Amino acid sequence: MQQSITSESTPPDIVGTSNLANQLGHPRLLADLIDDAEGKREILLKIDAIQDISQAEKKARRERIKHWAKKLGKSPRTVDRWFQTFRKEGWSAIIHATRSDKGILQGRKSWKPNTEYWMKFIEKTYKDGNRHSRRMNRNQVYNQVKGHATLQLGLQAHEYPSNRFVYKVLEPLANKQKVRHPGQGPGLWIQTTDGTISVERSNQVWQIDHTCLDTLLTNEQYEIAGSPFLTAIIDTYSGCTLGFYLGFSSAGSHEVGIALRHAILQKRHGPEYQLNKAWEPYGLPDYIVTDRAKEFKSTHLKQIAAELGIKLRYRAYPEQGGMIESLFDKNNKEVLSQLPGYTGSNVQKRPENAEKYACVFYEELEQILTRYFVDHYNHHSHPKAIHQTRNQRWWAGLLGHKPRTVDEHRLDICLRKTIPRKVQKRGTVLFECLVYQGEWLEDYQGQYVLLRYDPRNISTLMVYSPETEREPSHFLGTVKARDHEGDHLVLADWKETKKRFREAGEAIDQSSILAERIKIQKFAQEKIKTLKQRRKAEQKRINRKSNPTNVIELVPKTKAPPTQDKQNATAPKTYNERPIPVSGNGQLQAQASEIIAFDWNALLNNEE
Repeated sequence: MQQSITSESTPPDIVGTSNLANQLGHPRLLADLIDDAEGKREILLKIDAIQDISQAEKKARRERIKHWAKKLGKSPRTVDRWFQTFRKEGWSAIIHATRSDKGILQGRKSWKPNTEYWMKFIEKTYKDGNRHSRRMNRNQVYNQVKGHATLQLGLQAHEYPSNRFVYKVLEPLANKQKVRHPGQGPGLWIQTTDGTISVERSNQVWQIDHTCLDTLLTNEQYEIAGSPFLTAIIDTYSGCTLGFYLGFSSAGSHEVGIALRHAILQKRHGPEYQLNKAWEPYGLPDYIVTDRAKEFKSTHLKQIAAELGIKLRYRAYPEQGGMIESLFDKNNKEVLSQLPGYTGSNVQKRPENAEKYACVFYEELEQILTRYFVDHYNHHSHPKAIHQTRNQRWWAGLLGHKPRTVDEHRLDICLRKTIPRKVQKRGTVLFECLVYQGEWLEDYQGQYVLLRYDPRNISTLMVYSPETEREPSHFLGTVKARDHEGDHLVLADWKETKKRFREAGEAIDQSSILAERIKIQKFAQEKIKTLKQRRKAEQKRINRKSNPTNVIELVPKTKAPPTQDKQNATAPKTYNERPIPVSGNGQLQAQASEIIAFDWNALLNNEE
């Protein structure tokens, strides 16, 4: 048997290439030279497969190749290629000896300037990107390499490192293994508590969720304002982001309503957003799928869904929200981690001094997120359709290539919460200790109506008729607070004002309200200053404290007494021409020394 293997494995034309195998007597002795246990195991399995195939008859070799392909988890073509390589070149082509430079990164000669330059650039970019409370991953480092090479150095694709080389350089630094989720297959299904929804088109199923962002924002005085909450809405079929809401209040039904209104309407942005693309996706969905948090089960959201003809569904398992969680994760890695004030999602690995570097305002972050969702996320390739972007997939999946729309006036319900009230005499209704009046309400005296209000401004309320089994609710008109002067009143501020009056034991009347408002306005005007003025004043204070002026006493030189008092009185005086007092006997009187302030450090520099 050994002779047959040797005769078949060493044909006359490859005797020179397999001398080492012939000298050692058996190919397994070559495998013993491999130090890597996993590599050695693969080589031994290759040897067993090739030996078994070579011993089989020609008619049975195809079946043996399929058998070993299935056993090794390879394709039959790969196993056949091993066998053909063995027949042509012998065991030395199958058993690769360990290279002397194994484990040492080798670049390419075509890279410019050189491999060492790029290794230093990659390591420095990664380290700088993970300082000052920021976080940068390996893919973002490669994007920096690519941008530096193409935009700044003007290099071609083969003249700078690939992402694989960047990952190898950063492997000792990052030391992070990525485990991918296999996904749910070619189709899209959402398992809800009411059954499974098969997603087949755009605007069929929207998903809503919110998260507290892992970053710190500041106010205009660069004081820490806290971490904002993001409520986002995505289309399940295309993966497009349709709308969002950013605020410091913990997410509730009102915040969900604002985000939903933003997603339904067509979006227009000013030049301050610096958008390269238009935010195109909009319209009405058939389903809204959320988790089972209380804000998604609220009466307000149910009223919105009933008014707009949307079906509410709740996820059967948390894993069904993986798509919107992926949006939050990408936003965290690609946007927030690059901003100062990033806190990180891992408490144990939280960046140090995040509060020290926080300097981003709310408006700035809102514009950054808008640019990211519009220009980057929505126009990035879809994971299930590489040839399409998410935006293209949204347009392709629309029925009739046109989304369902709704009158903007009907979307007021998204901004307003609803509460029933009874109409009193003279067409008045009472809400939060404020009296609202409208002459047209006198016809509804003694009847119940629905008041819809925006917590951000309760100076004006919208009045609707109550919903009955025979007739849906419809808009009646608006009423304004009778005793409130002004067009804006925040509900939270009004409640705080009432609380202060109750604690002080004072009656809540219009005079006390106005006085309190005037005090707040006066206080705000005194506090409002531009940032430049505050910085300038603070810098002056620091300069006075850190580098005080050195005072030097200098005695002026003696001058002749003036001869004509009138000429001296009328002649202009220069800085050094000061009258010297003279006594009655013609002698100079003692004069106090002149005080001149100098910067002592500057004086020493001039003398040198």
